[in-house]
Amino acid sequence: MLNRIIILVMCLSSSLAMALQTESSSAVSNQSSDNNGDIRFIRDNLTVFMHAGPGREFRILGTVEAGSKITLLEHNQDKGFAEIIDDKQRTGWVEDENVVSQRSMREILPETQKRLQQVNDELAQAQQLNQDLNQQIAELSLSNQQLQQRYDTLNDTYVLLRDQQDAQDQSSQKEWFTRGGMIALAGIILGVIVTYMPKRKRRSDNWM
Repeated sequence: MLNRIIILVMCLSSSLAMALQTESSSAVSNQSSDNNGDIRFIRDNLTVFMHAGPGREFRILGTVEAGSKITLLEHNQDKGFAEIIDDKQRTGWVEDENVVSQRSMREILPETQKRLQQVNDELAQAQQLNQDLNQQIAELSLSNQQLQQRYDTLNDTYVLLRDQQDAQDQSSQKEWFTRGGMIALAGIILGVIVTYMPKRKRRSDNWM
């Protein structure tokens, strides 16, 4: 049962990794864009300054946190800047190299944590099921031992009663044989006695 739980966890982990990879690669193409722009992300581990125009010389409007989801409006290849709408609905310009198409860890991490929690919950349920099954196995094993003991006791009683019955049958047969022999012997003796008893002569009367 433990091997099944380990295999289940490995399968769930593999499915989680594959799902995250698929979502990361297809997020840009599948998401609808806001304000007629393409969905992009700010590069991880960077806090980017947003300028009022396509260059560092323009006024800084604020910062965009690393991993933020943004809407790309246009590129200025000559300046190397991109016009975006950030997650606070501000429009400005950031350096083009800080805009990436892959989903950021900021976007992926909450989903990863949620799915990891689901895997942990399923693992806990599987472990609880394993404990319940082990408890049932222990109870069935104890019940089997008790039934085996009862069977052994009944079998011993049956053997004892069978031996007693066999002994009683043998004793009864001997008694009947003895009685039959005695009756047969008495009959033979009686027959001999009757054979050798003197016969009485019959009286004959003369009538005149």
